[in-house]
Amino acid sequence: MALIACGECGRAVSDKAAACIGCGAPLNDASSIDLAPRPTKAAPPTRAQIRRRTLLAAATFGCGVISAALLDRRFGASRLASFLAAMLIIAGLCGLLVLLVYAAAARRGR
Repeated sequence: MALIACGECGRAVSDKAAACIGCGAPLNDASSIDLAPRPTKAAPPTRAQIRRRTLLAAATFGCGVISAALLDRRFGASRLASFLAAMLIIAGLCGLLVLLVYAAAARRGR
């Protein structure tokens, strides 16, 4: 049994089903959406690129923490400034987490 994508709603359904279980549309054999993952042909990043991305993510996180600390001392800080500080913290953390996952996947693939 293989999974194909419904042409109407994109839901993954069995290739043996007569109709989509999500929207009820009749299924044809050809689907415009390919559900099988394809390996990328892009070269993996070098150590220098990973180091640069790590420094950028850490700097973004640090700027967010510093700006949040400075805004915390100012009682009348605007909401926009607080929002931007929080977004810097979130972007920095997300960047660091992505790099950690990438590093773990690279070690696993060795």
